[in-house]
This record gives sequence, C-alpha cells and structure tokens, in this order.
Amino acid sequence: MRNRNRFAQKASSVLLSSALLLPGCGGGGGGSSTFRQPALMPAQAANAPVIARRDGVQIGGDVRPSLGDLSPAGAHGEVTVSTGRVRDGESAERVRDFLDIHVFHLTSGDAELQTFNMKPVIRIRESTDDRFIDDIVKTVQLINTALPYEHRITVSPERAPHSAEPECVGDTCSYVTNYVPQGQIFVGVGPQSEWAIYAQIGDDRLAGITSTTAGIDGIPPAATVWINSTALSNIHARIRIVLAHEILHALGMEGHPELQDFQSVMNDAVPWNRTNRVYHLEKIDVDGLHAIYTRFYDGSYYVDYDPNDLGPWTDVSFHLRGDMDDVSFGASSRNGLLQPWAHGLSPATDLADNPALTGSASWSGRLLGFTSESQSLAGAADLTVNLATLRGQIDFTGLEHWGVNATPGAIGSGQTWNDGDLGYGVIVRGNTFNQTGGDDGEVTGMFFGPNHEGMGGVVERSDMSAGFGGTR
Repeated sequence: MRNRNRFAQKASSVLLSSALLLPGCGGGGGGSSTFRQPALMPAQAANAPVIARRDGVQIGGDVRPSLGDLSPAGAHGEVTVSTGRVRDGESAERVRDFLDIHVFHLTSGDAELQTFNMKPVIRIRESTDDRFIDDIVKTVQLINTALPYEHRITVSPERAPHSAEPECVGDTCSYVTNYVPQGQIFVGVGPQSEWAIYAQIGDDRLAGITSTTAGIDGIPPAATVWINSTALSNIHARIRIVLAHEILHALGMEGHPELQDFQSVMNDAVPWNRTNRVYHLEKIDVDGLHAIYTRFYDGSYYVDYDPNDLGPWTDVSFHLRGDMDDVSFGASSRNGLLQPWAHGLSPATDLADNPALTGSASWSGRLLGFTSESQSLAGAADLTVNLATLRGQIDFTGLEHWGVNATPGAIGSGQTWNDGDLGYGVIVRGNTFNQTGGDDGEVTGMFFGPNHEGMGGVVERSDMSAGFGGTR
C-alpha cells in the first residue's frame, strides 16, 4: 500500500481535488418540443450525441455551417453538395492561454500537463439512481466529440461499489488501485450527505467534486467524481453541465478560467442563464481538450508542456455539407479534429406509430465526411428497416476519397476508400437508430420530417468520420 507522500512530487499533491460551486438559480431549457429521445444505456456512450435544438434535432458535433458561408460544389445524385472554409475555432494564442490555466508550473521553471493516460472507463456508483444514467451517458457523448477516437470515454454497464473509498489516517491516504481500479473513473450522483467523508467539503451549494490519483513507475490514474443532486435540484441540464466540468478535471483540465477571459464549462461558477451550455461544450473546451490529447499527449501521466509544441494550428475549419429534402448533413475538419453531423426536423410520431408505413421502408442518399488523414470522403447511403421488428440494415457503398480538405469531385472520380463499403445492422428506438453489429465503428442516426420522409446521422471509426442522409 502506497501513501500520498510516496507518489511523484511533480504536482502540489497527489489528491487533485476540484470543486464547483453553484451561483443563484436562473435560466431555462429550449430545444425541439416534439423530440423525445428514449433514455440511453451505458453502451451508447460510444455513439454521437442527439440534441434537440429550437430549429430541429442535431446529431454529432455542434459544427453545422450556414449555407451562406459555403460555396455550391455540384450534386451527388439528389444531394446538393456545398463546401467552404469557416472561421469557427479558437486561435493558437487563445488555446495556449487556455492550456496555461491547466498547467502545473514547477519550481524548476518547467511546466507539465496532467493527462489520463489510459482509455478512460466510467463506472457509475451503485448508489446512483437509474434516472441519472442518461445524464452521464449524454455528457460523455458530448466530451467524446472533442477526443481522439482511440481515447474516447466508455461507460461500463458494471456498477461501481458505493463504499469504495481510500483509507485515511490523518492527512495520509492510500489512493491506488484498492479503491478505484487503474484507468477508471467512478461517478456518483446523489445528496452530498451520501458522499464519501473526504468529499463532503463546503456548504450545500457544492455542486460537484473530483479527485484524481496517479502513482510513480507508470501506474495509470484513477479518479472519482461526486455530483450533488440535491444542490442541483435534480434539474438534468444542470447535472450534465457539472458532470462535464468534473469529468474534464479528471482528464487533466485542472484550472478554472475566469468568465471574462474564457466562456468555458470549466468556469468556477456556472451562469445558468447561458442555456447553450446544455447542448454542447464551448469551442475553447473542444479545442483545448483536442490539443491536449493530440499535440501534447505522449502516453505519460505528466506531460512536459511547451507552448511551441502546439505546432501549426488554425481557427478555420473546412466543411462538407449535403442537403436533401428534410435532412442536411456533413462534417468539418480542423487541426485533425473531425466532427460529423446531421440535422432535421423531428417527426410527428415515433417510427413504429406511423400508420402510413408497413412491412419495410427504405431510404437512400449519400455520405460526406473525411478519412482520418482529412481527405474528403463520399459514398452512397442506403437504409432499410423492418417495421415489425424495428431492426434493419444500413450500407455505405461506393466509398471514395479525394485530397486533403478537397471539394469532392463527381461520383466515381475519386480513389476507392479501403474496400469501398461499410455495412451495419441497426435497431430503432423511438425515432433514433444505432448499430447492432457489422463493421467496426458506431452509427448514430435519426428519422426526420413530419412522416419520416428523411433519415440522417453520423458514422465514426478510427479511420473515418462522416455524416449521412437520405429520403424515402
């Protein structure tokens, strides 16, 4: 058993605790009133977020560009293609300033970032009410839009024991694998009175707290997160904001930027009337997290930080966008961060309750996105669903790619991507669908239009990310 005094001394202490306090109440919701997504299960943390907005439902990252910012690029079948560059990211100077808030400045003059140097696995404490599982999964989905594919967080279906806590004698505690396994983040949501004793600090306004530990000799980190459901009045939107704040602490964002400097989910106190926080991370959070795990991460828990290592960086994204009746879709590419998306209006009923559809139904359209090297990618997208079983198949065929951030040429003018096709079994839940098997990767989709005239979504793998859409 190791105690805190035997851990690496590069940080001020081994227990890196961060707390978020609540300001006064305020703010409201928003979003599409007709869309009701079934509660998510832990396995769906690997899928893209599906978010009700005032102008429709969005799948994937918050990167949908305005058509007015793009240029027409021809048509692929019935899909109108547009491309262009949009200044929608953070500058290199802003990213460096933001990361400096999260850096440990050592007495030697060096600086280090703390990173979670294993693929993070969240386990929900067994004392957490089932109604909060959906909040945790949706929060992880949002965070994953900023992380490299290989470092995205998963949520285990296995619950964590509520009583798993470090043993402490005075100020000396054992924070190793005997209470949270390496690479795992235990998350508990409940009244502060039910938290572990060490976490019960502050007054009733304490919204959340994170403790992260790591040892010498390459021992990976572990973390524990507590969220105060009583202080948050069980308002799910607020719980997701605090969850995002605390999980990002566990991933290495240790600081609390001032609101006047950065509008960030990492602000010390959250202004609840900023309702857009419910739907996505702020741009600085996305770019900062992406920079940590692509430009500085080297597999170590403590990473040497030199601002110059950010390397070439741009705040301009290259966008691909496709438009059909009832659905638009596409993807953006910026600094190696690929973010696919799809958007449309929610149907009036669930797919299973549409009286005009019987037997099976099919939708056909296109896919637009990027390879892992940011080469533009396109292909056909075809979905068929058995209305009796709500199971089906989606196939992406004729997949071809062009140059890096290039406007796709006419169908058939590119180079074949891999073997040219992907296929997935899917299951429909309400008006959403996701993969049940097939090729590697995750498919997150939805039906759009009053009577399910359209479908769209995103497919993400280690070697490609794309949006897709189609019509009946």
